[in-house]
Amino acid sequence: MERLSKNHVMREIQEDRETSLRCYEDKPTRDIVNFCYDCIEKAINDLPQDYPRNTDEVERWIPVTEKMPEEHNSIFAKWKGTEHWSNAMFEKRSDEVLVTVEYPDGTRVTEATYTIDGKWKMIAKVLGGTVIAWKPFPELYKEN
Repeated sequence: MERLSKNHVMREIQEDRETSLRCYEDKPTRDIVNFCYDCIEKAINDLPQDYPRNTDEVERWIPVTEKMPEEHNSIFAKWKGTEHWSNAMFEKRSDEVLVTVEYPDGTRVTEATYTIDGKWKMIAKVLGGTVIAWKPFPELYKEN
């Protein structure tokens, strides 16, 4: 996985700003271009530089005792607490992740699944399997 430093990205944006400004002569347009690049630079500056840790989190297995995948509102969330809510609906769902499942006999397997309202959705539970760790999917393969 390629890692970019914040400084490298900021230098590239500055070069792009200078190239873009050469395309415009009038001050109002140049002001707008500068404003846009200022916003981009501020947003990037506000990001953490700690990319190796962020990257390692994609590469390492995360024990479920340490952290669960982040969940986002489901399409049903807006009906929670209304007469439209049903027990078949769920409020939150995570993206699909890779999990390590451990069975009572100690066998471990890897599979893909997700959480719904903080609970793992998988067939392995029926067979006595328990999710012990997870990690996000790696980036898709890209040809050079």
